[in-house]
Amino acid sequence: YIGDDYPSQLPISLPAIQTTLQSGEPGFSLYADDDWATLFPASDGFTDLGTAATTRTFLVSMVHQLHCLDVFRVGFVTNRTGYAHHVEHCLRYMLQIVLCNADTTLEADQAGMRGGRWEHAAGGVGSVHQCRDWRVLREYLDEHAAGPVRF
Repeated sequence: YIGDDYPSQLPISLPAIQTTLQSGEPGFSLYADDDWATLFPASDGFTDLGTAATTRTFLVSMVHQLHCLDVFRVGFVTNRTGYAHHVEHCLRYMLQIVLCNADTTLEADQAGMRGGRWEHAAGGVGSVHQCRDWRVLREYLDEHAAGPVRF
């Protein structure tokens, strides 16, 4: 690919799946570094596209999004100073991704008395989302990791 002549999406078909959100999933707690590490492909999400003469390296957005969630997690756990710029980048990035995806899945109201007044609430537990199988993408990225950085 030359200049801006490249696809906007990775040329891969991901099967549609349904995912029911659950509460209390084992693993993936704030302190579960090893669990979080299993989400990332060996390539860290970078893959090459093009021919040998026109190879371009790209980061797949899903992995960037996972990275940002991990930045929030690690920032919360470690309370790092000097980390704010990265957290702010990720916060703005994830805001735009959530708005871009505009998930229309309905979540049941769990209205209750809070602070002396009735309020609407939803936790999302039990809602069924229409998803794409991220595991297929992770497998692809494991098999198609970017080569070394070239200058």
